[in-house]
Amino acid sequence: MRTFLSITSIVCCAFLGGAAPVLAESESTGHITANTISLQPNHPDSFRHFAPELPEMRARVSQINTEFGVHLNEIEPGLFFVTDQIYQSAFLVTDDGVVVFDAPPSYAQPLRSVIEMAAPDVAITHLIMSHGHSDHNGGGYAFADIADLTIIVAKDVADTLAAHPLPGILAPTRTFDEKLSLLIGGVPIELQSTHFHAEDTDVMIYLPEQKFLIAIDTITPGEAPFMNFGATTNVSAYFNSFDTFLAYDFEHFLSGHVSVLGTRADVIASRDYSWDVRDTVAGLMPSFHERMMQGLTAVEFQNANLAYRYAIESIRDACAAAVIDRWQNKLSVVDLWADSHCETTALYNVMH
Repeated sequence: MRTFLSITSIVCCAFLGGAAPVLAESESTGHITANTISLQPNHPDSFRHFAPELPEMRARVSQINTEFGVHLNEIEPGLFFVTDQIYQSAFLVTDDGVVVFDAPPSYAQPLRSVIEMAAPDVAITHLIMSHGHSDHNGGGYAFADIADLTIIVAKDVADTLAAHPLPGILAPTRTFDEKLSLLIGGVPIELQSTHFHAEDTDVMIYLPEQKFLIAIDTITPGEAPFMNFGATTNVSAYFNSFDTFLAYDFEHFLSGHVSVLGTRADVIASRDYSWDVRDTVAGLMPSFHERMMQGLTAVEFQNANLAYRYAIESIRDACAAAVIDRWQNKLSVVDLWADSHCETTALYNVMH
């Protein structure tokens, strides 16, 4: 076990004589899910001790076209979903041209190729970016040769990119503040700026006729959210975002990661999981100062940082154990990320 386990064991047991904190521990192996994962099969914290993805999740995985290296699916007439099993994007074929929603660099050239295959001789006229992170729009370079391409981003994102240009992301040609309503080839597209992930602004993209909603770096359909709730920069806004999403009338939900296109049920499941983490931590936070004092007493008030870490990690572990128990048969990879969700939430509670 890593140093963390020996510290918490010493603090809680040797010095205080109390019970060890509840840890996110596998019943079958006894390993601690928060420990550093080992790639050695026989290590106490081997990757083999984590639960496999649920069969119902695996059944939804998109198959990759080996010729192009991506999966392409026309989910509604003229609306195409694209994934390389790690990232997701989409494009819309209209009478006035093709509208591209995000350009991940991991499949930038294949994206251009499948657009031309799906819509031969149709011009690509618009690139709409959900946010300014390079992992979702650093593939814009593949569209740099298109004359008069309209590149739409939120104004805050444009300001960030102007101050800190990122390789592969094209310079915006049109910006907006809060909302922008477009009609391209007779198809309405609604853009709404909001805050749930990026450090500046996120944009929700909604196609009402297709009942298609894009909110990138939010959920991972069929799975627990990625580490730290999609690496959000705003924990409170992340928790509140689900009500915003569910206010839309949508059937398809593109969240930017994994190979599965989400549904309304996926958003509800992610909301219920995330709120369970939030509420579980809230129930544990009243004990924070007591845990802190236990740590300070154990180290004879000589190492406040160690005591602070103990308090945070003991709340994290108690939360993760409970959340894993409740959710491991409902969503995939819960045991992989629950510790990070609980710790992120605990830290947020300490600071707010």
